[in-house]
Amino acid sequence: MWSTGQYLDLHWRPQYLICNPCYIKYHFIGRFENLKIDAKHVLDTLTATGSNATFPFLHYFDSSVPLSSRLNLFYSSVSRDIVRKLIHMYKWDYELFGYDYRRIYDMHQYARKK
Repeated sequence: MWSTGQYLDLHWRPQYLICNPCYIKYHFIGRFENLKIDAKHVLDTLTATGSNATFPFLHYFDSSVPLSSRLNLFYSSVSRDIVRKLIHMYKWDYELFGYDYRRIYDMHQYARKK
């Protein structure tokens, strides 16, 4: 639930609430920033078992623009209070999946100075 008391759309819910990492032992956890490589790894594994699964690669962003530049653009338009609330909301995702939420504060401060 978000602070308004409304349930969040499935796409915005913290992942730990969706994938139950405390109850399911996953063999592989992919990361969005490694999507092509991670998807290939999973598909190669499935292909080895006889599956003909494919991944629909879509290009939403200009890959010539570094991720750090895109994040700076996004964070420059968000208040510190919103960043704090988002970090609180997704804190367990950061912890469980190996991300350092303190970097978000650093990126936000850097983006707001520009």
